[in-house]
Amino acid sequence: MAHIDPKILRIYGASDYAVTADGGDYTVHLVVGVDPAGRMFLLDIWRKQASSDVWIEAFCDLVLEWEPIEWAVEGGQIKVGLGPFMGRRMRERNAYTYLRQFPSKHDKAVRAQSIRGRMAVEGLYVPQNAPWLEPFRSELLMFPAGKHDDQVDSLGLIGQLLDHISHGDYPERKPEARFLPEVTLDELWNMQERPRGRERRI
Repeated sequence: MAHIDPKILRIYGASDYAVTADGGDYTVHLVVGVDPAGRMFLLDIWRKQASSDVWIEAFCDLVLEWEPIEWAVEGGQIKVGLGPFMGRRMRERNAYTYLRQFPSKHDKAVRAQSIRGRMAVEGLYVPQNAPWLEPFRSELLMFPAGKHDDQVDSLGLIGQLLDHISHGDYPERKPEARFLPEVTLDELWNMQERPRGRERRI
């Protein structure tokens, strides 16, 4: 992944939730950033077979770390019991972001088409040494025939979020301080127009 300054990125996230900790599926939280040129960078992935209390804390950790503008989730999963507890923990930890909910419609392959098209045209930049990169790459290459597709689902939610994603901004440059050439105090005094009869002494 090209070196990138996080300060110029617009940060977004997405989550695919596993309903039960021992059901075989993973909960996945995924964070991306978009730079001023529109390039998308995969910044972080949290993936674990865990109960809702564990992955909600992990979600709050990522929100506090990356400060995303929006976070894409499947609306049905939020409505079925998770919303109140998740909202409470977000308030208690001051981990605030806008949860944009998308309905669970069509099959997984259809939902992944938007991000697939964007990646084909503009790519997705990934950190080469990230510990989560190889499982992520393997799952994408094996989809839809692989055993797991939770990371694909999370990335597909980023694709559904594309209409709401904007490019990053370069930081505003502060005006440079301007200094006079090196002069003496007497020279500065002589440069000033002294009012008549009101000479000052230094």
